[in-house]
Amino acid sequence: MSEEVLIPTEFIRHKRLLRAVLLENQCWFCAHDLGRLIGSPYLAERVERNLDDDQFRRAWMHDGSGDYVDKLLISESAVYAALIHYFHPENRSVRQWLSQQVIPTLRDQHRSDRGEPRREMLRGPTESLSVLKWQGVVWVPYRQWPELSARLEGGA
Repeated sequence: MSEEVLIPTEFIRHKRLLRAVLLENQCWFCAHDLGRLIGSPYLAERVERNLDDDQFRRAWMHDGSGDYVDKLLISESAVYAALIHYFHPENRSVRQWLSQQVIPTLRDQHRSDRGEPRREMLRGPTESLSVLKWQGVVWVPYRQWPELSARLEGGA
């Protein structure tokens, strides 16, 4: 395990936290957070015996409260393997959220070109919304507009 302390990007889904980092252009996720997200609280304890050595690693992470904690991180391929192994009907929408919003946002945060459109996450109290930011304007994907519109009307 490296002595480097990682500062994760935090994503929220149904009031649950998912911490992720990009290391050497690969996405890594906190196994404990993923387990809570998919309803498998012992995922972090069981994952090491079910995955290959290149699919998990331990790292020190900043936890938001100022502390540094030793966490088990799993790779993107390990996440998909866990979603299959710990099957639940909701995991399909978790996979879609990860592949369409979380992973592209994580990669876009580390791109060096500043003139291109970038994905960003707007964090709310219970959910995060994936948007596109380009030329100082925030763009909401069309497929998310009905849901966003309903939230805005409900909160107004």
